[in-house]
Amino acid sequence: MAAELVKSEQINASFQGMSQLPIIRQFGLLIGLAASIAIGVYVVLWSQNPNFSVLYHQASARDASEIIKVLQTRKIQYQVDTSSGVIMVETGKVHEARMALAEQSLPSHSGGGFEFISEPQGITTNSFIQNKRYQVALQNELAETIMWMSAVNNVRVHLALPKQSSFLADKRKPSASVLLDLASGRSLEDEQVESIMNLVASSVPNLNNKDVTVVDEKGRLLSKSDQMAGIGLSSRQLAYKKQIEKDFKNNIENIVAPITGDAKVRAQVVADMDFTQYEMTQESFNPDVPAVRSEQRVEENTNGSAAVSGVPGALSNEPPGAATAPQTTTNVTSNNVAGARSKSSVRYTINNELDRSIVHKRKSPGDIKKLSIAVVVDHKSVTNAEGEEVATPYTKNELDRITLLVKEAVGFNTIRGDTVNVINAAFSVPDPLGPIPEKSLLDEPWVWEIGKQILGGLLAAIILFGILRPVMRNLSVIPKVTALAAGQEAGDELQDDQLTLTGEQEARLPKPNDYESDLEMAKSMVVQEPKRVAQVVKQWVNE
Repeated sequence: MAAELVKSEQINASFQGMSQLPIIRQFGLLIGLAASIAIGVYVVLWSQNPNFSVLYHQASARDASEIIKVLQTRKIQYQVDTSSGVIMVETGKVHEARMALAEQSLPSHSGGGFEFISEPQGITTNSFIQNKRYQVALQNELAETIMWMSAVNNVRVHLALPKQSSFLADKRKPSASVLLDLASGRSLEDEQVESIMNLVASSVPNLNNKDVTVVDEKGRLLSKSDQMAGIGLSSRQLAYKKQIEKDFKNNIENIVAPITGDAKVRAQVVADMDFTQYEMTQESFNPDVPAVRSEQRVEENTNGSAAVSGVPGALSNEPPGAATAPQTTTNVTSNNVAGARSKSSVRYTINNELDRSIVHKRKSPGDIKKLSIAVVVDHKSVTNAEGEEVATPYTKNELDRITLLVKEAVGFNTIRGDTVNVINAAFSVPDPLGPIPEKSLLDEPWVWEIGKQILGGLLAAIILFGILRPVMRNLSVIPKVTALAAGQEAGDELQDDQLTLTGEQEARLPKPNDYESDLEMAKSMVVQEPKRVAQVVKQWVNE
């Protein structure tokens, strides 16, 4: 029964050869075959899968779900890294995916703005929780607004809103801090940082822009205070100074370049600016130009004087005494003669209005105290008798004319102390630029796709023809029939199950001396042991 189960005619030659191996080798061979097949399948699938590129970094859970829905609707293959939140799509469809998401206003970068307030609240919600919800909503709204700037990739806003007291002495001002995650290779100008500070300060009541702190992702303070004016110029003053110098420089190059050539003039202007600011009120009088405002004349004339009567030293308002009737009548004759006296006086009062002027002056900052101008012009090109271009220096008369043009272009002022220096020197000629390198073939995405498929095919072929085929071919070889034991009787037929993989027990033929002896021995072997000869011939054919 056992002999019938292992007959070579009933099973495949490969499995027949494998059945002769030890059990451990059989398991190892099966594991190796399974691993080779799995590797081949993986290589084929890897070569067929497209390459993926990053679509968006650090998308929120809400945005990621909406983005995935859009990608599924457009049938765009995608991958999501759950640890970092990175969403990747096929390399050739990155722009298509971004345009599809832009139609849906995704990603919205929303952390929950004022719509966060409209979410259902519990019954136990108190005023503290409501105030905090409003503060979080305001922070998210400010973050979304700032994120519209092209250089900002992500932003966090923190507001410190102290509880206000009814007493003025206990009033506390709010403050804010902004953390910016800038895009790779991008930076913010001072004006942009100041605009962010003003934006946050204008959105929060009683918040001063000086109380807003702006920091980038590397921990650098961007909101530098301009209150240290005693040390140097503020950012606005420095920007204004640079702008003035740039305008003067452009004026010089624009007026001189048509004479020398566009690339043959270089100008540099240094402006000494006065940013002092003050106010002055002046009142002046001009005594040489009087004007009569009012005139008054008083004239008095007195001629003679009246007789003076009365008792000297007595009060004039004293009532008279008691009257007495005289007993006798006496004729009294009195003559009062006044002395002649004359008096005359004239008084004049004239009010003059003097010429008066009141001047209120306010000096605006940014006056130019002095200009220092340096101009360098290249040699002019002159064609010689041989027709060649030769660099020739400018003459003194030509340089004077250029200097005059420079002075007129900048508004040269001798009283102010401006200086202008125009120098003629040969410019160093830069090396000519080489041709623009053409786009390499390796930069094309379709090249990588084809290369990936070719590499997958080569690996699959190596696994198939270099590993699987030799193993299966070796297994299909049935080992030689071993010789019987030493005590075996001569003439017994060889059984089918008497096979071995070891070559040490193999029956070896004696080495013949010549061709004729070998031929005779082979004939005798065919006659005596036809099964063994057939097995040997079959093994030769398989090899």
